[in-house]
Amino acid sequence: ETQFEPLSIRSSKISSPEKNVVMAKITFPWRLEIRPWVATYHPVSWHWTRSSRIAEHHSYPEHAIAAENVIVASGCSGSLELVLTALLDPGTSILVPQPGFPLYEVIAESHGASVVHYRLDPNRNWEIDLEHLEEIMSDSTVSGTIRGILINNPSNPTGAVFSLQHLQDIVTFCNQYQLPIVSDEVYGNLTYGSNQFHPMAQIAAQCGKQVPVITTSGLAKQYLLPGWRVGWVTFHDNMYHSLQEVEAGAKSLSQVILGASHLVQSVIPKLLSPCSQIDLWKENLRKTLETQAGFLYRELSKCNGLEPFAPQGAMYSMVKFDINKLDLKDDLDFSSRLLQEENVFVLPGTAFGCPNVFRVVFCCDEPILGEAARRIAGFCERHAN
Repeated sequence: ETQFEPLSIRSSKISSPEKNVVMAKITFPWRLEIRPWVATYHPVSWHWTRSSRIAEHHSYPEHAIAAENVIVASGCSGSLELVLTALLDPGTSILVPQPGFPLYEVIAESHGASVVHYRLDPNRNWEIDLEHLEEIMSDSTVSGTIRGILINNPSNPTGAVFSLQHLQDIVTFCNQYQLPIVSDEVYGNLTYGSNQFHPMAQIAAQCGKQVPVITTSGLAKQYLLPGWRVGWVTFHDNMYHSLQEVEAGAKSLSQVILGASHLVQSVIPKLLSPCSQIDLWKENLRKTLETQAGFLYRELSKCNGLEPFAPQGAMYSMVKFDINKLDLKDDLDFSSRLLQEENVFVLPGTAFGCPNVFRVVFCCDEPILGEAARRIAGFCERHAN
């Protein structure tokens, strides 16, 4: 019987109360001085020192924002919950990517709203299919309910990073149809090769400050701190102040329950301030992920019936499989049987609205990725037609 090998980010086996659990042992290049005030209640939506630092981090020569334009929330997911709840009413909708993160749809539907999926084109490195967006907006029965468009860059699950030109084209489209942009940028500068991350708010400002942008981000991905649940929203309004009511609504909603822990919020100024040690740590993380992404891509390219997409950023890659070369019905069948036979878990594309592909994560050390790839290769050989 094949033994299950737990996998983890940059895994180093250390003691754990749970049997066979591998935990990540990570050394961070900073020291924190904990002061008594972190044990007190704090402003529910923003704290001056932290929000000011977040505002500086998301300010650009073309468009600066202030602490008042920031809400600190419980993770980037909590930030998205605040934004979509404030933006949407029952019966309205928002444009979201397909394939895309399922949480967008879950939040919208939980408030009686809905999503309209726009396609990402795998033949263009998973860029937005702008022609499909035009088709959607030309249908008045659909476009009349749309409150905005949500963009995820770098992308989960595709690993795509949008080019500067593509982002400018998106802003032009949104200006034409008067669509505010919700930009999920939690992966930020985790990009590889020649691909470069461009903040959507900066692009919109460079294009004339006509299109309002709401940015969500946090510490989870770029700092490997998902369990700390620290995220934030920044509001980059246009010259017409179109976001005024949405921003006010999100701030009101943020007072329902206190957000991220005051203690963990205290790291924000340190992490977001210029620091050579932290910058070096982040660059080492980026290079490590880039190396692991390339390694897994090369190994999966050797597998019979598989066609991986080279990741440009984030922590993921999509892999297409040829149902004519494998005796498997679909991505659900592939993922389920791979887990049963090889104890390797991949996420079926159906979870993201994209059948007959699956998503892999490349956060593990190369030996573990190599073992996973070897098992996948053996699985594909056994199921070859």
